[in-house]
Amino acid sequence: RAAQAMRSVERHLVDRGAGIVKLFTPPFSKGPEDTGHDPGYIRSYPPGLRENGGQYSHAAMWAILAAARAGDGARAADLFRILNPVNHALTPEQACHYRVEPYVVAADVYSVPPNDGRGGWTWYTGAAGWMFRAGLEGL
Repeated sequence: RAAQAMRSVERHLVDRGAGIVKLFTPPFSKGPEDTGHDPGYIRSYPPGLRENGGQYSHAAMWAILAAARAGDGARAADLFRILNPVNHALTPEQACHYRVEPYVVAADVYSVPPNDGRGGWTWYTGAAGWMFRAGLEGL
């Protein structure tokens, strides 16, 4: 089951073009009046922003640990590389698109064009601690 779950993460949540690992997909774009279901506060964010289908960095870091604990060190290292904020600003163009400090883990990274790959809140997440643990304990 763990291997199947990690394949699903890779297939549905990892977006290499944007350099993100989404919380879920697709994002909520319709309200309960359209679907009959209310997902709660998440719907207050536009599709692809924050917890509404964007990268929620806390959970993204757990994917590194999951890959490592499943014995897939190469996948864990690849996810660490994707999520490392430094790699979102290697060129001036990338830095302009990312728009946040590349030396701080952003709490969220957007997933819907034209803002896919753009960083959200910084200095406001415990994800940096999880990234440290993923690197130290997982890799």
